[in-house]
Amino acid sequence: QKCLDGSHVVLRAFASAIPPGSMVNLPALRAKQPKELLRTDVFQAIPVEDLTAESLASLAHPRVITDPSRILRVYLRHIENGDKADIDVLVRTVTQLGFLFDPNSFFSSSDRQRLTQHRDFKTLMHDLTEARESIPSAAAPVLLYSMACLEYRCAPLLPTLLDIIERHQAQWSTSVLSLALHSTASLGILGSDEVRFELMDRSISRDYKDICRSLVMELGHRCQSGSIDGACLQDWARASFATVMAGLYDTKTHPGASLPVLPQLVANACRHVPEQTELDESGWAQFFLYQTLYCTDVEQPEAEQEIKRAVPMWIQERLHHRWLDRIVLHAQPQGADDLQRDIDSSLRRTNTQSLINCSAGRDWDEQHCWFTGFLLEPKLALECDSMMPLSAGTPRTSGWLALKSRLLQKMGFTVITIHRNLWDSLSEDQKDEQIMRIRVTAGYKHDRAREKRERKMRQKAHTYKGIESKRKDWHPDPPPASE
Repeated sequence: QKCLDGSHVVLRAFASAIPPGSMVNLPALRAKQPKELLRTDVFQAIPVEDLTAESLASLAHPRVITDPSRILRVYLRHIENGDKADIDVLVRTVTQLGFLFDPNSFFSSSDRQRLTQHRDFKTLMHDLTEARESIPSAAAPVLLYSMACLEYRCAPLLPTLLDIIERHQAQWSTSVLSLALHSTASLGILGSDEVRFELMDRSISRDYKDICRSLVMELGHRCQSGSIDGACLQDWARASFATVMAGLYDTKTHPGASLPVLPQLVANACRHVPEQTELDESGWAQFFLYQTLYCTDVEQPEAEQEIKRAVPMWIQERLHHRWLDRIVLHAQPQGADDLQRDIDSSLRRTNTQSLINCSAGRDWDEQHCWFTGFLLEPKLALECDSMMPLSAGTPRTSGWLALKSRLLQKMGFTVITIHRNLWDSLSEDQKDEQIMRIRVTAGYKHDRAREKRERKMRQKAHTYKGIESKRKDWHPDPPPASE
């Protein structure tokens, strides 16, 4: 047959050359397609049902709400059709994960780190960062709190959340403002050095180092005006400790103010403790108040006397008596830290003597309030920072470690911080080399007597198979007679 373009095609000869069973047809194509692709009819006129309501209902299920893996599974089902995830599902998923790992959680520190390193969690945070312009303003405080609970600093997302917090700080309730202040300080967004984040397009954000000071001053204005809108003991105690964490002891609402903000926050907290029973049942408020007093005593700011006088003496005495067995034991993180265990292995390989999670304080302290990651001699504290960096090659410790480092240095300790993003890039030999450099630089002292005491000795005599002694051929000497 002759085609329109003048070419000749012998269709009958071509068709006869193909075996009858190998003809390409629709049933053959369907048999070779994955079943997942056959479930979707590309010619269907009815749009796919909205999965947002179903996903939110699944997240609220009792079996899902307490299981991080099930929460992530609901998110994965929500995005499996290839569409963009709904912002409500993203916010709800991150919030539930954060609340699962709050300070009252029984999950260990390594559980938290393994969750934040999982590919599905990173995908979740990437989707939320891409949809950051759609995040409702009311969701910013809880997302910030969730990241603080997870100890996960998502650099491209944080500028959007911090801008929302700063823009609406006059409209937030005192409870929300206190929570935002504590979360911001816990993430290490504080201090005198610049805090700039690397964004999605590789550009650098503006400086956020003064945001904690701005939130503290807003709380100070509310204390002076009396507009505290029902804030409770937990709110004022949390705000007090966050102010201490940020090192803003002497911050005032304006230069001419007679009293700094921190004594007012502490006084408002103590007004909610009329009796001893309320203090004993106040949970984390006890920890925040006692740490505020202790840190003030160590760092000795200008407002030291005002801060201490804001706490009645009977509260100070009660907190001091209950600190070791009733307060600090419940405030310690559960389980081990992956970075800490890795550093401990390196210390053992290099025969470096250390005490893990050892308490430290001043020589004349009746009881210690802080624990070092590793304590080496003489007075050398080795700390482990697992926070993500602000940008590539720019590590920054959390607010908790920043406060601990300040206190330990005031007590005469040499503090060295190992950052996870840099440590994980080293080989085993390089890690051991870094430990040896720390020993030389910090003046580490090795205790030979302790090494001899701790050396593992053989408990059974060495022998060969087949010539074991059939009976005991020696007996220990009898003990000396008592006088």
